[in-house]
Amino acid sequence: MDKPSKKTALRDSILKRKSASKPIAFSLDEVRAIAQTVTTKTVHPFPTKTVAKNGATGKAANGDTASKAKPQHVKAASLADILGFNPKSGKPAPTLSDKDVPEKFKRYYKLLIDLRSHLTEEIERHSEETLKRSSKDDAGDLSAYGQHMADAGTDTFDRDFALSMVASEQEALSEIDAAIKRIHDGTYGICEITQKPIAKERLLAVPFTRYSAEAQKDLERNRHRSRTQAGLFGEMGEDGGKMMDDGGGDE
Repeated sequence: MDKPSKKTALRDSILKRKSASKPIAFSLDEVRAIAQTVTTKTVHPFPTKTVAKNGATGKAANGDTASKAKPQHVKAASLADILGFNPKSGKPAPTLSDKDVPEKFKRYYKLLIDLRSHLTEEIERHSEETLKRSSKDDAGDLSAYGQHMADAGTDTFDRDFALSMVASEQEALSEIDAAIKRIHDGTYGICEITQKPIAKERLLAVPFTRYSAEAQKDLERNRHRSRTQAGLFGEMGEDGGKMMDDGGGDE
C-alpha cells in the first residue's frame, strides 16, 4: 500500500479531534434551575419600594422635627391679667326710663348717668394707653431704653399711675351702678349705717354715696383707730413681753 501523504495525515488528525470534542448540551430542567439560581442571586441596585418608604418616612420625620422646632410665642399680658378683672366686661346697671324714676330722684339719676358715661370713657382711654405701653415692652421694643433714666422712670410712674386710675375708676363705676340699683329698689338716699335720709347737698356732691356725712366721719374715725391700734400693738409686742418677764422675776 502507498504511504499516506502528509496532507492526508493532517486531514485525518483534524477529523479525529473534531470527533473527540463533544458539544456542551443542557436539558430543559437544568436550564430552568440555572435561570432560577441567577434570578435569586441578582440584587437590584436601586430598590424602588424601599426608597419610597424611606423617603416617606424621612419626610414625616422632618415634618415632626419642624413642628417640634417651632418657637412658642407667649402673648403679652392683658390689662385684665394685670388688674385681676376686665374693666370693659363689667355689666352696668340697667338704665331706667324717665317714667320709672321717682320725681325726687330724677336729678340724682341724671347725675349718675352722666358720671357713669364719663368714667366709662376714662377707663377705656386709660386701658388703651396702658395696653399700648405694655405691648410695646413685651414686643421687645427697646427704643425707649436709650433715653435718660429719669425719663424712663417717669414713663414707669405714668403707667403705674394709669393702672391705679383704672382700678379706682372701676371701683367708682361699681358704686355708681349700685346707686342706680338703689334708685330702682327705692332705697336711694338712705344711710346704710344710721338708716336716716342723706342730705340733699351731699347727694348732689357725691350722688353715689352710701352714708350720710356724720356716718362717714364715724366710719373713717373707726378705721383710723383700728389701724393705729394695730400698729401700736405690733411695735410694742416685744417690749410688752420683756416687761412681763421682768415683772415676774421681781416677784
